[in-house]
Amino acid sequence: MLEGFIEPGTPLAVFWVFVGVAILIQGISKSGFAGGAGILSLPLMMLVMPVDRVAAALLPLLILCDFNALYNHWDNKVWKPILEIYLPSIAGILLGALVWWQVGRQGVEEYGAWIKRFVGVIAIIFALYIVAREASMRWVAGHRAGRWTAVAAGVAAGFTSTIAHAAGPIVSLYIFSQGLGKTLFVGTVAWTFTLINLTKLPFYCAVGLVDYSVLRFDILLVPLIPIGSYLGKWMHTRISERAFNRVIMVLTMVSGLELLFNVRIVQRFFSLLVLW
Repeated sequence: MLEGFIEPGTPLAVFWVFVGVAILIQGISKSGFAGGAGILSLPLMMLVMPVDRVAAALLPLLILCDFNALYNHWDNKVWKPILEIYLPSIAGILLGALVWWQVGRQGVEEYGAWIKRFVGVIAIIFALYIVAREASMRWVAGHRAGRWTAVAAGVAAGFTSTIAHAAGPIVSLYIFSQGLGKTLFVGTVAWTFTLINLTKLPFYCAVGLVDYSVLRFDILLVPLIPIGSYLGKWMHTRISERAFNRVIMVLTMVSGLELLFNVRIVQRFFSLLVLW
């Protein structure tokens, strides 16, 4: 069942630790605890899985997380900023799908290293964003984004989301600038990502990323989503969000550096623990 999903030479225990933690973090992030913590999932999984399998396996799980978020925020939305981001994001999604189509045509081996470096750069940038998140939000709060900013943010969100499921800070900063208040902000972000991820799905299927083998693999991971959601709610009242974000920042930075420079410090550390 894992054939084609696990990088050669990766111990099975290390594989499940990395993948399991990545999905748990998605559940924790979507529960509203850690904001952009979900960015860590992709680089963690790319350390033990082929890049195309990571993107494909995450999308159906992200959609399930989105549906769970909509259940809690069905009426908490403002359509204007949703559409301002979503409509131009379609162009970015098309560009991202074109990249994946090219990767499939030429072979993931030829482009896999470049995609890993791209994700590594994004991870490092977003790790720095976590550190500067509070200052960023304060600055954005005083600068309402305009129409052309929405277009640029939408295209960028669509592309980075299609390639790396990493549009969280882009969407969050733009919608935060609209001054909606906490409840409407959370719900509007949830609706935006639901639309973006649902739009990506047919393109992922068309270029051959999502197939039966991916869905069969995802079935093994689905139970981790409610567990992560529960953990997020439990941690929310017991652990400082700032402290948690610092941990996510360090792990994201290290994972990004590993992907960018093609080193496996963390994986080798876990491998030694498993072998020991």
